[in-house]
Formats: sequence, C-alpha cells, structure tokens
Amino acid sequence: MARRKLSGAKRSTSEFDIESLPEYQFDSMTKPGYEILLAQAEIRKYLRKIKYELPQLEKFANPFNPPKKDQILCFKRMYYIGEEHPLQNKVVMTVELDDLPLTEDQKRKFILLCGTRFDGSKTFKFSSEKFPHLTQNKRYLSDLMDRLLKEAQDETDTFKDIPIDTRHIKKKKKIKFPIEWRLSPQEITTEKVDTVDTVVGQISSSNESNFEQQKLDAKFEIDIVKN
Repeated sequence: MARRKLSGAKRSTSEFDIESLPEYQFDSMTKPGYEILLAQAEIRKYLRKIKYELPQLEKFANPFNPPKKDQILCFKRMYYIGEEHPLQNKVVMTVELDDLPLTEDQKRKFILLCGTRFDGSKTFKFSSEKFPHLTQNKRYLSDLMDRLLKEAQDETDTFKDIPIDTRHIKKKKKIKFPIEWRLSPQEITTEKVDTVDTVVGQISSSNESNFEQQKLDAKFEIDIVKN
C-alpha cells in the first residue's frame, strides 16, 4: 500500500531561525568584555542607590552614642555583601579584664574558668557559630558571660591552689637591630660618597660604551653604502 505523500507546502521561515542568522564575523564582544560590562552595570546600580535611595534614609538615622561604663561587651560579626556565607552568622565577643566588676581573687578565678580564651593581655575572646541565626549566637555568648561572672563571684571555692595555664599564649618575639651593625655619621657620609662615585662611574662607562657602539654602527652603515 503506497504511503500518502506529504503536502508540498514550504516551511515558514523566521528571522530567528538558524538558517536565517547572518554569518558570524567575529565582531562581537569577548567574554572578558562582557564581564567588565556587568561589573560596570553593578557599580552603576549602587551609585543610583547612593544618589536616590540613601537620601531618603536620612530621617531614620540616629546619632552615635558611645558605650556606657556598664556596657563592657564588644560584639563583632562579618557580613558578605551580595552572597550567602557560612561565617555570616558567627559572632565574636571580647571583654577587658579591668572592666569586669570583680575583685582580684575573682578575676584570677575568672581567668581559670575561661582557659584558652584569655590571650594574656587582659582581653578575653569568645566566639559562637553553633546556631543558624546571628541573634541566637549573640544571646548565647551574653548568657555565657553571665554564667562565668556568677561562677567567678562564688567564693566557696576560689581555685587558689590551681596555677594559671599560659601554654596557649604565644608571645611574639621582637627582633632588634644589632647595635654593632649601626654606622657612625662619618661612615655614613663616606659610604654615600662612594656610592655616588660608583653610580657616576657606571653611568659614564655606560655612556662611553653606547657611544662606541654608535660609532661602530655608523661605520658599518657607511661601508655598506660604499659597497
């Protein structure tokens, strides 16, 4: 049985068909060019925000008030603009030993309780990233400080028989310039004069060698013309 022939209608063409596309002339923008264009577009986006949106936020601005004496905790965080990062919920809390409302014996007990969080320069550093939200980590560190202060103020056991462990404290060794390497004013002046003479001699010898080379090149060109 013969198959039915398809109709001879022509396929409709469009300007977006592959057959209708013009031949590529290698005149398009390169990939680095597109990246530069996108970077410029992003910069212009933030410039527009600065010009048109930031002035509208001035009415919500609050004056800066320095922390009070009883506000001894300092919280720090990292924020990554335009991207999600696992460290953006991490909170770092620091507190100075002299700012704590403790006696000398209580401060010593507080140092023992903190352990490696004491850096040896009267500063304690705590960090937390165990919770998924920033406020949770901040609240956890604040509650931890309250518990440490409460335990340090408990004088039933002052831990006087326990020495403070400072093995984790790494002191930076400052390297001093040896005194015997220092030059006297007379030696400095003599060295400067010798250095200047050396540089002048090198420049003179370089100029002489360049001049001799130019003479040889000119002589070679003259010989070629004569021949």
